[in-house]
Amino acid sequence: MVNTIFYRGAKMAIVLLVLLVFNVQLALSNKGSPGLVLPQRVELPIGSDLNISCTIDTEYFNQPEIIQTCNASHLYFKMSTHLGSKETVYKTQPYIWYVNDTSILFTAHNLSEQDAAYVCMCDMNGIDQSRVYVGTPPAKVQDFECTSYNWDYMFCNFTTPKNSIITKYNVSFETQKNSSYRYYIDCNFDGAPIVNCNITSETYRKFNEYFYFRLEMTNALGQEIQYVEVNNMERMLLARPGEQLKELNRTKDSVCIGWIMPRRSNFIGGFLWSVLVTPENFSTITRPMWRNNSSTVYDTLCLTELPYAGYKYLLELRVRINKTKSRYSQPLNYYFYTAPERPDRPPRVTNGSFYVYSSEKQLTVYWEQLEKQEQNGDNFTYVISEYRVNGTLTNSTNIKMDMNSATIDNWNKSVQHELFIRSSNNVNTSVEASRLVIPPITSDDTSQREPKNIRSVYHSSNASYTLSWKEPNNSSDLINYTVFWCNSKTALQSKCNGSIHFEHVARDRQQFTTRSAQSTSLNMAVSANYVNRNTGMHWMSCTRDVSDDLAKMEPCIEEVTNSSLAVKWSTERVCPAILSGYNLTYCQRSAGKPDNCTTKVLDSNAVDYTIHNLEPYTYYSVKMFMYSSSRASKYSDELINRTGEAAPTQPRQLQYSRVGNTSVILAWKPPLKANGVVRAYEGSFRHHNKTEYFKLPASTDELVDNEKLVTYELGNLTAFTYYEISIRARTLYSSEPSNVVRFRTAVGVSSPPSHLSAENKLETMTLEWSAPLQPAGRLEYYEISVRERDENNSVISQISSYISGQQNRSCVMMTPICTPMHTFYYQVRAVNVEELQQEQQELEEHNSLRYTSARRQQCTAQPPLSASDWQQLENYANATLYRLHKSSWMVHQVSCSPDGSNNTKALLTSVQLIVIVIVLFGVGHTAIRKYQKMSDIDLELPSGLKETLKKPMESSALGLGMTAGDRPNNGGIIGGIIDSRLDSPPQYSPQDLPHDFSGSGNESAKLLLANNSSSSGCCMERLDAYEEDPQPVTSLPPASYMSMSQSNYLDDDSINAHATELHPTSAVTAAAAAAAAAAAAADDAATGGYIKPTQMKNWTANSSNPNANSLPLSGYVPVQVLQQARHPQTPATTTATVQQPPPLHLLSSSNYVQAADLHKLKAAAPAAAATTPTTITSPQPQPPVNSFGYTAMEQLQRGGLMKPTVPSYTQPPQHLQHQRLLQQQQQPHPNIGGYVTPQDLNAIAHNRHML
Repeated sequence: MVNTIFYRGAKMAIVLLVLLVFNVQLALSNKGSPGLVLPQRVELPIGSDLNISCTIDTEYFNQPEIIQTCNASHLYFKMSTHLGSKETVYKTQPYIWYVNDTSILFTAHNLSEQDAAYVCMCDMNGIDQSRVYVGTPPAKVQDFECTSYNWDYMFCNFTTPKNSIITKYNVSFETQKNSSYRYYIDCNFDGAPIVNCNITSETYRKFNEYFYFRLEMTNALGQEIQYVEVNNMERMLLARPGEQLKELNRTKDSVCIGWIMPRRSNFIGGFLWSVLVTPENFSTITRPMWRNNSSTVYDTLCLTELPYAGYKYLLELRVRINKTKSRYSQPLNYYFYTAPERPDRPPRVTNGSFYVYSSEKQLTVYWEQLEKQEQNGDNFTYVISEYRVNGTLTNSTNIKMDMNSATIDNWNKSVQHELFIRSSNNVNTSVEASRLVIPPITSDDTSQREPKNIRSVYHSSNASYTLSWKEPNNSSDLINYTVFWCNSKTALQSKCNGSIHFEHVARDRQQFTTRSAQSTSLNMAVSANYVNRNTGMHWMSCTRDVSDDLAKMEPCIEEVTNSSLAVKWSTERVCPAILSGYNLTYCQRSAGKPDNCTTKVLDSNAVDYTIHNLEPYTYYSVKMFMYSSSRASKYSDELINRTGEAAPTQPRQLQYSRVGNTSVILAWKPPLKANGVVRAYEGSFRHHNKTEYFKLPASTDELVDNEKLVTYELGNLTAFTYYEISIRARTLYSSEPSNVVRFRTAVGVSSPPSHLSAENKLETMTLEWSAPLQPAGRLEYYEISVRERDENNSVISQISSYISGQQNRSCVMMTPICTPMHTFYYQVRAVNVEELQQEQQELEEHNSLRYTSARRQQCTAQPPLSASDWQQLENYANATLYRLHKSSWMVHQVSCSPDGSNNTKALLTSVQLIVIVIVLFGVGHTAIRKYQKMSDIDLELPSGLKETLKKPMESSALGLGMTAGDRPNNGGIIGGIIDSRLDSPPQYSPQDLPHDFSGSGNESAKLLLANNSSSSGCCMERLDAYEEDPQPVTSLPPASYMSMSQSNYLDDDSINAHATELHPTSAVTAAAAAAAAAAAAADDAATGGYIKPTQMKNWTANSSNPNANSLPLSGYVPVQVLQQARHPQTPATTTATVQQPPPLHLLSSSNYVQAADLHKLKAAAPAAAATTPTTITSPQPQPPVNSFGYTAMEQLQRGGLMKPTVPSYTQPPQHLQHQRLLQQQQQPHPNIGGYVTPQDLNAIAHNRHML
C-alpha cells in the first residue's frame, strides 16, 4: 500500500513539473490573457483519469489598467455540461493541488461519460477553460434503412449511437459483393442524431436487386466498420397510381375508371392492388375481389353493386411490387357519385302524427324523414301530392312545407283532412305516397281522449329516455298509443331539429323507453289512437334524470336591501309536476362561518322567495335544494352576500369635559351597531335660539373597538353661553341623535363698554357708558381710569375707580384741573370674575391689585358702593380664588386749551375741525365746478367759417385757393392753416357774440372774452371767398373759437415746424405762429400750464432767426420774451421781406411774467388795415398791478399792451371802434390770481403784429 502511494506521488510530481515548464512558456507568449489552462481539449474513454493545469499570467495582472489581483490561492475549477445541468465547483483536495504561487492542478479519477467545460476561476472571474469529452469508441448502427422511389433514386437514413466523443461516418455501397468498385454517398448530419443519405439518379443502380453498404465510423478512441445488405425490390416504393385517371362509366349502383401505369416493364413479378370503397358516413365496403383489367399500358377498375344511388363514395387505391416485404405506394383518393334515381319510398307517417296548437286554428303534420343515403339524388324535398277536405280535393299550395313537417293555417277542426305525402329529388317523386287522415276533433275529444301527466325521465347510464303518462279519462275504443321523439329545437317545445321518430305502444302500457345513445336534449310526445278518433300529439311538459333525478339547483340573489335578500331560481331542468317542494336555508355569517341558520320550506310552484328581517350590512349565506316524494337533490352552491347599509344606532354616552370660554372637549362611544361603514359624526349645538353644526370623519379603529371613546374638541364657542349638543353617526344614512348634554361655557373677556360720554357741569363731571355688546360673563364690576398726560405724552397721574356691575353704569367725579397742553384720558373697561377650581388655585399667583386702597375713589358710583360691595371687590383681588378677565379700554379724550380752560380748548378744537371741513368742501366744490364747465366747452367753429365751409370746394381749401385734389385726406395742417371740422356750423346772432366765458373760472376763457376780435388769420387769407357771398358780414365769432380749434389739432413739434414755414402774408404768419404756440402748449400740459422757451421757437415770422434758440431754458416764459413782441412786423406788400427782430436781452432773471415787469412792455400801436387804413388814437395805458404779483392776458389787453385782432378784409365804422374802446377802458380790471397760461401766450402770438 505504501509503495503504491509513493509511486502515484512520484508520478504526479513528474507530471506537474512538465506542466509547469510548458505553462511558463505559454504564459510568455500569451501576455494578453490573464492565464492559461492546459490541455485545451481532452478526449478520454469512460473510466479514465483527468489532469488539467491552470497558470496565471503575472505580467497581465501587473499592468496598471488591471485593478484585480490574483494568485494561486484564488484559483479553483468550475465544471458545467453542455446540457446546462447544475454546475460543480472544485476548490479543495483531492481535486485541487497547488503547484506554486501562479499554478494549480486539477485531478479527477474514473470519469463517467460527459461532454463538459472545466473553467479555471480566479475569485468570480474566469481565466480559461478546457473542453473535456469522455465517451466510447465507435459503436454499430442499429437502424440503417433504405427506400427506393419508383426506380428513380434511393434514400437511406440511420441514427448515430449516443457518444460524447465526436465520431465521423463514411457511407458507401457496391452492387456486387467484394467488388473493387465502390460508390460513396453524401450524408447530411444537420438533423443529428438522424443522418440522411441520398443516392441520386446518377449513382442509383435501379436494375440491381441488392445493394451492399459499408459504414466506416472513426473517433479519437478507435475505428469501426459495419456492412449492411439492402434488397432494392423489397424497398421499392412505387409512385401513386391514377395518372391520367378518368371515369369510364357510371350507373345508380356502379362506376368504372381507368388510368395508365408507366414503367410496367420494370416490375419483376407483377403488382398487387389495394382497393377500398367507402360510402359517406358509412364504413368501408368489404369485398373479396373487385373486377379489374390490366394491360401493358392501361389499367381499368369497375366498382359494382354499390348500395346507394346518387350518393357520394371514396375510392382509395394503392399498388406495390409482388414481393413479400414490399410496401404499398401512397394512396389515390378519388371521390365519386353514383347516378341519381327517384326516391325509393315516401316518408313514414302514422296515426296521430300531427299537433294541434292551443289556438285550434293551426295544425302541423310530422313525418319521419328519409335518411340521406335514401334520397337518391340532389334537391331532395317532400311534397304533398294530394290534399282532401271531407273527401274534396283542395289546393295544397297554401300549406307551409318543411323538411320534417307541414303546417296548415286556418285549420278547421270540425272537418276531416286527408294528406298524401311523397319524397322528391331532381329526378322525380317517389312512386308511393304516405296517407295521413286527420279526423274531426270535438271538445269532448280534447277533454276526454288526451293522455295526462306526460313526463320523461333521462337515464344517464345509457343516455336513454323513458316517457310516461296516464291514460285518458275515456279509454273506450282506445286502440293503442304512439310515442314520438326528436332532437329538441332551441326554445321550441313543439318543434324538432331533424327527423321525428315514432313507435306504437300497447294500450295497457303507459311508458316507453327509447334506445340508448340518445341526445341529451330530446323532445317527446304521445298520441292516443282511437277508432276513427285522434287528438294528435301531446308533448311532454318536463323531464328528469333518474340517477340524479333532481338536479342540483342554481339559485341567484337578484335584489339586496339593508334588511332583505330576494332569491330566484329556474325550473328548466326539472318537472314541477314531480316536485314536492323546495328547502331554502339562510345563515348569518360571523367570523367567516355560517351561524344562526334558518330554514324555509317552499311550495313546488315557487320560483322566488324574499328573505326579510335581516340585519343591515351583514353577510348571509343562502343555499337550497329541491325534493320529491322519493329523494332530494344536492344542496346548491352556497351564495354569500351582504345586506346593504342602514342608519347606525345612535352614539352612546355623550359627555363633556374641560369647558373653557371658547371650547369644550366632547367624548362619546361609537354606535353599538354600525350597520355599515361609519363615515363621519355629525354634531349640532344650539345657543341663543339658533342651531349650528359641525362634522368630523370617523376612524377605522372605531369599527374594531366600539367601546373606545371618540373625543373631539369643539371650538369657536362664545364665552358664558348655554349650549345644547347632540351627536349623530352617519353611514349612508344618519342615525338618531345621541343623548343631549347641556353646559355653559366659562367666563371670558367681554367686549369693551360702548357709548362712553363725559358731561361737564361746573365743578363735577359725570361719566356714563353702555354695557358691552358681548358680556362673556356676569360683569361683576367696571374699572374706571383717569389718566393725565402732558405735552410730551408722559403720564402725569392715573387714578382708578371701581363700580359694581349691578349698579347704574355711571359715576361722578370732580372736574380735574386742566393744565394747558395737557390731555385727560377717561377710560372704562368691564371685568368678569372666574372662580377657580381647587387644582387651578394652586397654579395662580397672587394678584397685585388691592381694592382696599381704592375706597378713596376719584369717580364715585351712583349710587355709591356699599360695604358688602367693597368686601366682594376685595375678595376678587385674591388670585388664588379668582381669575379676572378684563376687557379692553373704552377711551374718551379731553385736551386742555392754552389758557387752561377745558371748555375753551374743546370749543377751539371743534371750531378748527369745522373750519377744515368747510375749506375742504369749498375747494372741492370749486374744483368740480371748474372741471364741469371746462368739459362743457364745445369745440365749435365760428358761424362765419362754417357758412363758408358749406361749399365743398371752398371749404376744402380754406380760402387758400386749393383744389379738391390738393387737399390732404382726413384733414390736417396745410401751410400753417388748421383744418377744422366740416359739420354744420351754428348760426350766431349779435347777442351771442362774443361768447360768455366769464363764468367758467378759466383765465384763458376770460382772455378770449376780452380779445373779441373778428377772426384769426386763417379766414382772412382769400378775400374773394367772402366776396362771393352777397350778404355782408356783420359779425364774426370770437377769437377763442379759433384758438381752441387750433390747440386741438397741433399736437407735436413737427407739426408746429410746418406751421411756421409757409408765410404768404403777415396774417397767415401770425395765425401759423399762434397755432404753433398753442400746439407746443398742448404738448407740455404736464408742466402745469406754463410755456417753456423751447415752445416759443415758432413765435418768429421766420424760422431762420439766429436768435430763435437763444431763449432761456429754465422752463418758463421770462419778460424778455414778451418784450421782444413789441417790435411789430409791417408788411409793405404781400411779398415783402419780413424784418428780423433785434436780439433778445435778458432784462429779468425771473421765470414768470409778473405784474411789476409789465412796465417794460410798451403799449400796442394800432395796426393799419390792409384795405381801409383807419387810425384809432387812445392814451397809452399803464400796466395794471394786482396783489398777486402776476398778470393775465385780460390785463395786457385792457392795459393797452396788446390789441384785439382786426380783420383785414373789413373795417368797422370809426364810431363803433371808438365806442368799443371806451367800453373796454371803462370795464374794471379783473383781479385774476393766475399765471400766464398757454392760451394767453397763444393770444399774444396771434396779435403780435399789433405790439
